[in-house]
Amino acid sequence: MAIDPITTDVIGHRFQAATDEMLVTLVKTAFSPNIKERRDCSAGCFDLHGDLISLGASSPIHLSSLMGMVQNITRRFPPDTIRPGDMYLTNDPYVGGGSHLPDLTLTSPVFVDGQLVAFVANTAHHSDIGGKAAGSESADCTSIFQEGLRLPPVKLMAGGELRQDILDILLLNSRTPRHREGDMNAQIASNLIGVRRVEDVFRRFGLETVLAGIQTLFDYSEARTRAAIAKLKDGTYENEDFLDHDGIEPRMVRLKVAVTIAGDNIHFDFTGSDPQIAGARNCVMMATLACVFHTVKVVTDPSLAPNAGSYRPIKVTAPEGSIMNCVPPASVGDRARTVNVVGDLLLGALAKAAPQRVMAGCGSSQALVFSGYDPRRNEYIVDYDVFAGGAGAQFDRDGMDAVRVHVTRADSTPIEATEHEFPLIVRRCEMLDDSGGPGKFRGGLGFRKRYQMLGDADLQAMFDRVKFPPWGVYGGKEGKSGRIVVEKKSGETEIIYKEKAYPLKAGDAITVESGGGGGYGPAAERPRESVERDVMRGYVSAEAAARDYGTR
Repeated sequence: MAIDPITTDVIGHRFQAATDEMLVTLVKTAFSPNIKERRDCSAGCFDLHGDLISLGASSPIHLSSLMGMVQNITRRFPPDTIRPGDMYLTNDPYVGGGSHLPDLTLTSPVFVDGQLVAFVANTAHHSDIGGKAAGSESADCTSIFQEGLRLPPVKLMAGGELRQDILDILLLNSRTPRHREGDMNAQIASNLIGVRRVEDVFRRFGLETVLAGIQTLFDYSEARTRAAIAKLKDGTYENEDFLDHDGIEPRMVRLKVAVTIAGDNIHFDFTGSDPQIAGARNCVMMATLACVFHTVKVVTDPSLAPNAGSYRPIKVTAPEGSIMNCVPPASVGDRARTVNVVGDLLLGALAKAAPQRVMAGCGSSQALVFSGYDPRRNEYIVDYDVFAGGAGAQFDRDGMDAVRVHVTRADSTPIEATEHEFPLIVRRCEMLDDSGGPGKFRGGLGFRKRYQMLGDADLQAMFDRVKFPPWGVYGGKEGKSGRIVVEKKSGETEIIYKEKAYPLKAGDAITVESGGGGGYGPAAERPRESVERDVMRGYVSAEAAARDYGTR
């Protein structure tokens, strides 16, 4: 069926509005700070084949929890057994979907006049779903069996009725069952809204018109993506980068890619990356795909709404058993640190083909997980907080300060919410001067945040870009590495990077310094007035300005 462009565009925006409303519903009704404050959640609409129609994403890595979900469900539950009101819950990267266990994904079928026409799904990062360490994301796990509860696709709702036995399994395995129950109710509410809105689209335009509109939308996105790829210079562009820790020991882990552009096609080959590692920083293939799809979008056509059509010109190769395509029982909980370095890896390769569409290396995503009993509420708490580094500079502008980049973009927890929810105080939060890499355009600044404990707790630290700081491009210099400093109440001070269940006492203080972004272009070409403005604002010290930019 032929369909005109205006109708196609209206149908596409109706689906996008549905996913946006699902996302807002999830955030507004969630219980835990990880979702209601940090917005670590996403939503999507899919056709009967599981192809993405629209995406509402706070964090692009969540695409790895949504892609392939419909196919996994229909393999386990034949379509003729799926009923209105069913909802399917899963989190397992190997047999269910997703890229690590804390991301619980809930999928619902959409029926119109008794016919299955589409699916809606949302995913949310739950701050604890069991495992050997609070937060279910410890970098030192050596097997996915240590990381928490694993769920293949199971029915959480059957015909509109909650299966309490399935929910009870989830709650029993979590250290924070009250938060888990509240967040699961929010995910159910989100899907109910999504089903209602997608039903409205089909009833408004008719089944045949909507199905034709979806395919036309895919074809349009493919054509725009191909046109943008065709503007890039043909060739093969290689790059490599490194993790400075494998989660178990501080050893170098190689990430390598070769990007081949040929006409309107692009191929990413990760052959040469290290084999899967002992710790929890491995990536399943879906996580690698999410990184690639996001990078192609930002380099080629950032304004194009993502859907399955825009992925058609992209081919990805990653050897099985490598860190970029691990196989069970490899642990994957701390894959967030890896995928941010992968973002730098991919942009570093594409910098040779599209220097005006990329940025220098970025301060990595860091996270702290505080856990223990809250003396105020007499219950176990898990405080999952993430930190933004500086973004790399671009060919025409300085890098953004203290911003999460690439595929892990969920927010940090606001200070007021942290102090209300958890037994700690944030004593300071400020930009970190001299952390951005010098260049014609300066890398973005990292920041410093200092906590003081009001009760005893354990600390899980997840960190990277310590040995291998964010790199500069085209003559720009590298950014400053981050660090974590623990100041004991006794006066003892210790610098930590990768720790498991590091014990903290009431009165202890923890200072996090996130890394800065790399610079773009030679520092000697930076206008003097820009350097003076940085000094005046406190972004660059007078000493660093003299050393790096030659000012006096």
